[in-house]
Amino acid sequence: MDSTNNNPRLCPSPNDIIADLVALDDDIAGAPPRRFGSFSGAIYDTAWLSMIRKKKARLFLECFEYLLAAQQESGVWGSNSAQIDIILNSLAALLALVTQQRSTSPQSPGSSSLHARIERGQLAVQAVLQNWAVQDSVHVGFEILVPSLLNQLSACGIVFDFPGHSTLMQLHKKKLQKFKPASVYSTQSTTLLHSIEALVGLIDFDRVSHHCKEDTGIFGSPSATAAYLIHSTTWDQNAESYLSKVVSSTGGTGHVPSAYPTCVFELSWSLSTLLTPRVSSHAVSAREKDQLALRFERTLEAQSGLVGFTPGVLEDADDTARSLMALRCLGKNQSARRLIEIFEAADHFRTYRWEGSPSFSANCNVLLALLGEAEGQLDQENIKKTLAFLLNLDESGPIHDKWNMSAQYSRMLFVQVLVLTLEKYNAGHVEDLASKGFAGRIPGAICRQLSQTLSDQKPNGSWDDSLEITSYSIITVGYALSLPWSAKLKDDLRDSIRQGQDYVRAKYSTPDKTDFLWVEKVSYRSLLLHSVYCSAALHLQVVDVPWTPSIADGFALQQGDLKKTQNLISSLPLFRGERLPSLELVLVEARLMAAQLKLFRNSLFSRSDIPMTADKYLEFIPMIWVACNHKNGQRLSYKITWEMVLLSLLNFQVDEYMESVVARVPQAGISLLMGHLKDQSKSASMAATKTGPNFANGLSHADVNPSSGLLKDTQVHGAFKALSRFMQHVTQHWSLTRSPVTVQQEMGLEIYNFIHAHNEHNRENALLATRKVVKGGSNTTSQPRTSQEQSYIQWVRGTASDDTSCPFSFLFVACLISKPGKHCFDNPRAQYFSKSLCRHLATMCRQYNDYGSAARDAEEGKLNSLNFLGFCNAEYGLENDCPAKDSLMALAEFERAGMELAMDRLSSVVPRRCIEQLQVFIDVTDMFGQVYIQKDIASRVV
Repeated sequence: MDSTNNNPRLCPSPNDIIADLVALDDDIAGAPPRRFGSFSGAIYDTAWLSMIRKKKARLFLECFEYLLAAQQESGVWGSNSAQIDIILNSLAALLALVTQQRSTSPQSPGSSSLHARIERGQLAVQAVLQNWAVQDSVHVGFEILVPSLLNQLSACGIVFDFPGHSTLMQLHKKKLQKFKPASVYSTQSTTLLHSIEALVGLIDFDRVSHHCKEDTGIFGSPSATAAYLIHSTTWDQNAESYLSKVVSSTGGTGHVPSAYPTCVFELSWSLSTLLTPRVSSHAVSAREKDQLALRFERTLEAQSGLVGFTPGVLEDADDTARSLMALRCLGKNQSARRLIEIFEAADHFRTYRWEGSPSFSANCNVLLALLGEAEGQLDQENIKKTLAFLLNLDESGPIHDKWNMSAQYSRMLFVQVLVLTLEKYNAGHVEDLASKGFAGRIPGAICRQLSQTLSDQKPNGSWDDSLEITSYSIITVGYALSLPWSAKLKDDLRDSIRQGQDYVRAKYSTPDKTDFLWVEKVSYRSLLLHSVYCSAALHLQVVDVPWTPSIADGFALQQGDLKKTQNLISSLPLFRGERLPSLELVLVEARLMAAQLKLFRNSLFSRSDIPMTADKYLEFIPMIWVACNHKNGQRLSYKITWEMVLLSLLNFQVDEYMESVVARVPQAGISLLMGHLKDQSKSASMAATKTGPNFANGLSHADVNPSSGLLKDTQVHGAFKALSRFMQHVTQHWSLTRSPVTVQQEMGLEIYNFIHAHNEHNRENALLATRKVVKGGSNTTSQPRTSQEQSYIQWVRGTASDDTSCPFSFLFVACLISKPGKHCFDNPRAQYFSKSLCRHLATMCRQYNDYGSAARDAEEGKLNSLNFLGFCNAEYGLENDCPAKDSLMALAEFERAGMELAMDRLSSVVPRRCIEQLQVFIDVTDMFGQVYIQKDIASRVV
């Protein structure tokens, strides 16, 4: 319906959309499917068409006029959020204007205006290029399109110089290093044809004429077809006819799309989205189903069981998978055999046969197609292989897909895949999810996707103030709602859906200029798919699944434990005012991680050999890491979070081992032990070697060959073996061995300092035990340490901070978040600020720890901050109205202020992403300290 003041445009129902799609078909029996496309216009392609001349006259004047009208006041063309869109649109538009200028007499009318436009555009584009983060661009082909435009403009006297130029040219060289002109001259179609305008000056365009068809031009690309027509010496009527159809398809506005026609893509996505059990719609008649199915059957038959985005163009896995899904929705079951045969790779599916980098969304679509096969015909091996690929990508970091810029689009597809996989397993159709840890990995992945989705919802009910992204999100939550959550969480999910649907209904009639989410050469929107996703979100239907106990257990929490944990977290200053959309999701993921962590409980230290009380921290470690990661928008990948959870466990165990086992070794043995550990830490080859144990991936115990001195004392020998394994786990970890040698050497020293500090603390505890004074008969209290040994600030910022594990763990997480061969703190200021931050953080951590464990330390005779001069009583400088623990807390807050200052300075010299990831570590350290104040979670020496 059209929008009027009195009758706002309503979102069409699924049945309205399907009826329109049925009406697109021709009634003539046997006629080819009607070709259509609803992509938004692209300045980039419009500019290429505006440059075409036939007999010296401009062929598409409306395109050039649109180009002139579309230049913004700032001088650029295009206003989409992606930098690369503005760059490609503006460079192509500039080339069109410069081309026009060169064929225009300086005295002709409009010449000065054209010159002013070019000058304004050049300055504006230079400013955009100056700030272009080349490495962050995801648009397919930009690394050949931009250099080609820059070269063509340079030949016209317009030259750009910008910081990212060398990076761009490196990508360009890599992209074209294997290119041979014969690849586009042959009869075999290739994706490079879609961007053939990037090959101006590199190929003979006369030799690609066989690729140009009247219905699709060159690979369905207006810009590629325009470039071919411009640079070919022979006029091609097929190209002109195709481009005329493209211009006509937009109603003569001159603003042409980046691809046309796109009927297979848009039709298959529409039907496979709307005709599912999770979208409420009236039954489609058998005749209508047959009519719609016939389109896909014809196209698939014509291309041997495969399709591209329109009939006749190169086949791809994405469109083939969606077409198979659409056919099944229409009651026609067609095998995915050809899909598997052509696009299967070693561990995933390619979008195109010669694809360079895999697509997350394409693999989701392939897996959805595989899961939709008839019962008994499921390809179990490829289902598990593709599922493992998707889980590995998700666990390794944020998902960046190359066909849609919204992370929520990928989340939606991923949650659909995971939920449908569980449904198939629940029904007995998918086998053996226990292999590769799927049984635990799938619920954990769903928790992360759902938690992030809920976190991103805005108070107005939307996601990113975007109708389409909001619709993706509603569908994501709707699929997750069928899982066996608690009643409270299900209510929260329904409320999230309701708020999102209210937003879509209220805003649908308002023109939305933000939804240029799909990726072609430039970003675009499909008007059809925009309506489809909004309609699907508004007509969402939750499927009630009778889950088996084995699956339900993966999502279960004890309500009593949930309540206690909620009370604990809400009481912490760190979470005061923070919004964790659903703590239940955090705790389910943490519970799954804790179960995995228990498998590593004896990987380095045999817990039964450590005389300590129960290790209740096993439950707290994952909960703290997962909660802090969710609080910070999941800036750390699951893979990095897991590595830090495992390291936290080992740090607790080292603490226990030093306190209970090493503390009982005689001093002579201690000297021998620490001497050999120090020698080991200094070995430059130790950190650089690629061999040795990798306890995070396999429980391997590499024995050390200690000197004869150690062998004589079995107690010392055992301690050396255990601590050496720990040191090797850290220094031979994959994140260290890929780091610069200087960082590896620094870690060798830091890991020794950690163990040495524990030993010093043991020595100080023993010394403290000898200093008892009796006050008032049988009551005893520890005598304060004297300033003759060291001051409190020296102790708390030295030994006491080192044995918190914070300094070496800080370096470890920095290696995890750094790129291979690099270090995130790679300049003098970053190194200084980061080390200052770390020392303040470690000191604060020690002070929090001592505050919370004061009673236990006093009972066990361990040195605590409160044992130092000034803390013990008013005699040493404290006022009667200022208790010792209050003073300790005040000093901890002083260290916090120092940490925050250092963090602020560090933020100015390192990338934002690094700071966001580091903040998770800081919050974890902070949360451990705050938990200790509420609840002492450490074990005690037996």
